[in-house]
Amino acid sequence: MRIGIPKLDELLGEIELGSTVLIETIGEIGIEIAIEALKRNKEKSAVFLTPRLKKRLEHIFELGEVVYLTLGEDFAPQELFKVTHALRELPEDRFIAVFLIQPLLIFHPSQRVYRFFAELSDIANARGIILMTMIDKRLVDERTLATFEESATHVIDIVEVIQGFKIIRGLRIKKSPKKISGFYKLKIKDGNVEVGELLG
Repeated sequence: MRIGIPKLDELLGEIELGSTVLIETIGEIGIEIAIEALKRNKEKSAVFLTPRLKKRLEHIFELGEVVYLTLGEDFAPQELFKVTHALRELPEDRFIAVFLIQPLLIFHPSQRVYRFFAELSDIANARGIILMTMIDKRLVDERTLATFEESATHVIDIVEVIQGFKIIRGLRIKKSPKKISGFYKLKIKDGNVEVGELLG
């Protein structure tokens, strides 16, 4: 699979079936990366999301063929079971599943969320599904973040650096079967993502 962002695809290479792609970010910066992957692979994709995020994504015309699996806003324990069950039962013609993990960290202890994430990764690997997830780095400590990285096959790290009065965003490949990279300039404007030149 390719995400659809040229420089990012060059850095990551082909993402094999059974992979787990973890996007480490701040807030929802970088959700556009997941959206680009959905646009490029819409006829093969499913998204596990809250009603609020569903409303946001439904306005994107290019995502018409994506299957939406809507969850409750509070991610109660039965919702977590619903996700693992739905991932196991995902139709054979769908091989990309996107799940945004950060809402869980608001309602559950980080270790429980990690165990859930590891279970999703195991299911994705066994079923040959590419699982793409996002985690807000501010909600976990470095040790916990490292455990999430251990269960992922690919890790995309997004940072924000303040230089004077400017905020510069960067992106690097922190883990990948192909290679790791330095930080590249990340521009997000009007929902479009561009990975530019190598920073410093």
